[in-house]
Amino acid sequence: MYRQLTEQAEKYLRSLYQQDDIAGELKRKLADLMACGEANADAACRALLLSRRTLQRRLLAEKTSFQKILQEVRAELAVSYLSDERVKALEVAMLLGYSNISSFTTAFKSWYNMPPAEYRQRFLTLS
Repeated sequence: MYRQLTEQAEKYLRSLYQQDDIAGELKRKLADLMACGEANADAACRALLLSRRTLQRRLLAEKTSFQKILQEVRAELAVSYLSDERVKALEVAMLLGYSNISSFTTAFKSWYNMPPAEYRQRFLTLS
């Protein structure tokens, strides 16, 4: 199962390589860091070899923020992980860096206007 999750994350990463800006680079790093359980600003800055202030300034120039990018990566990976029925919602929450299923469900609802279980049910019936 870990192999399939890694493949899904790598597929997402490949789609990001088309972006050539700091936001795209940050998305790639965050997807990698999530797999290690270190998706935070300090770890991202170390991976990008930038100070926190420089990263903040460059993201601001692109009219975005670290939190916005982090949420985008989480949202994309969430649907990717949920498409695999073998991965439990709690596991998806943990993979994305949420401390509990409730936080993940709340975030997922804000992105897609439905809970993860409903999304998964709709996705799996369409497949």
